[in-house]
Amino acid sequence: MGQKRRTKRGSYIVEAAVIVPVFIVAVLMLIAIVPAMATCENTVFSAVDELRMESIKAPFRKNPAAVPVLLKQRVYAEHSRASAFQVRSFRYLYKTKEMEDLLSLDFRLSIDETNPFAFCSTVVFDGRITGRAFTGKLHRIPPGRSGIDEDKTVYIFPEWGKRYHGGQCKYVKANCRLVYLSQETERAYKPCKRCDASSARIGTPVFCFTASGRAYHMSDCRLVDKYYTEIAKSDAVEKGYTPCSKCGGG
Repeated sequence: MGQKRRTKRGSYIVEAAVIVPVFIVAVLMLIAIVPAMATCENTVFSAVDELRMESIKAPFRKNPAAVPVLLKQRVYAEHSRASAFQVRSFRYLYKTKEMEDLLSLDFRLSIDETNPFAFCSTVVFDGRITGRAFTGKLHRIPPGRSGIDEDKTVYIFPEWGKRYHGGQCKYVKANCRLVYLSQETERAYKPCKRCDASSARIGTPVFCFTASGRAYHMSDCRLVDKYYTEIAKSDAVEKGYTPCSKCGGG
């Protein structure tokens, strides 16, 4: 019986001798990874900040080369652990199906970290940031004109026709409106169960029937056929839209 206890105690010692060093090495490796993770997070913040600044400046001057150059300089100046940084692609004021004046940045960050075993390991981090330029517009109104009529809100169908409509137009009331999901939208409408709209995140383009219905829908929902969005009348005219023959555009 005594011999059996000594054998069991010896097995515990052997297991501890194997497991404890592995556990210590794992903890040390985790500690070594933390600075690299912090560098990645700070680089993302730098990229977001530079893209934000360019989105503010873009309406007043166009400089597509600014962000890649300034961001690279900033990363090397602020993050000593960065061994290499490359802007792999930068799209400037481009348009998608739902939005325009977008800015998109893809980058790759390399970090050389020395681990507890005294040799270097390279951490490669790929990031993508997408934003939208400030879309406010300066309207210079000649003396003696109020500019109220020129700047009133009208409604257009981006993928259907070249007419602008008033809010009471039958075409507007019969179709859905493009909005970007917000907390207000979630309070006013329920997610459509047919298209799993509940999975949409804040800021996602969704579609609402404002005249009827109490649900918001995704773009692939079978209920979404034609959709409208609001725009300033002066912008609609500039884009080539003409007044609706039914409501006169007002």
